[in-house]
Amino acid sequence: MDKLNHLPPPHRPSVLQVGDAEHAELHAALRLLRETSSLTVVDHAEQAAAALANGPPPELIVLAQRRPGTVRKGDLRNLERLAPLAGVVWLLGSWCEGQARTARPMDGIKRLYWYEFPSWWARQLVRRGAGRCPEWARPEGERSDERGERTFRGLIAVSTADWESFAALADQLSQLGYAAVWQHPGGRPLTLSGVTAGIWDGGQLDEREETRLAAFCSQLARDAAPVAALLDFPREDRCRRALEIGAAAVLGKPWLQADLIDAIQQAVAPRSAVHHAADVTRAA
Repeated sequence: MDKLNHLPPPHRPSVLQVGDAEHAELHAALRLLRETSSLTVVDHAEQAAAALANGPPPELIVLAQRRPGTVRKGDLRNLERLAPLAGVVWLLGSWCEGQARTARPMDGIKRLYWYEFPSWWARQLVRRGAGRCPEWARPEGERSDERGERTFRGLIAVSTADWESFAALADQLSQLGYAAVWQHPGGRPLTLSGVTAGIWDGGQLDEREETRLAAFCSQLARDAAPVAALLDFPREDRCRRALEIGAAAVLGKPWLQADLIDAIQQAVAPRSAVHHAADVTRAA
């Protein structure tokens, strides 16, 4: 992301953010957009409509919702009328988690919870910088996750409470070139070495899970292997606690495959760079 932070303004995507931008959960996304886009922020749909009526349309409209109901369907349709070529995504806080169960969300708009947004945004900037269409510029039916090369990338230790969850993760990891080994949270510690990274599958990170996550991170520390923790709709304090315990990244469930792989690769990259530098030094 550092290279993307320094894109000159003419080459940055133009973004209009509408809604609860300064709320604690959503503030990280706002900061990221300020660093990497040409951003306009307004509080209400009426202000957004005025901005669209008096200026050039943005590439993307981000609807920031701390709670359901911030933007009404009529407001959204008006924004789409004023900027028909702009993409639209929801940026959602934790209070929106039950929206899909208790009410019908607006169709045709990508929903991104606050903890999903940074990884998704980084991928779209990479696509855009490479001359490919970001997701917001593509029809919903054409969207797909990018897959890496199917060469062997390493061994992933996966800590899950049941075999079915491990098998689902292992299957997706294998498609991307990773081998996987299962570690039951209450079972014997892993004895193998050479682990590239770990995935720890948890819930709300209660005290018992804190102990198990700490033990898993400690096991993988001997290989300096970073751990990605999966939590059920994580709150800000739970994310912070997981990182304090030793996790390198925290993702919410339901997780996206691309987000999980990005988290692992970004965590592994610094270690790979150190090993490469050491190899070069020895060779010299």
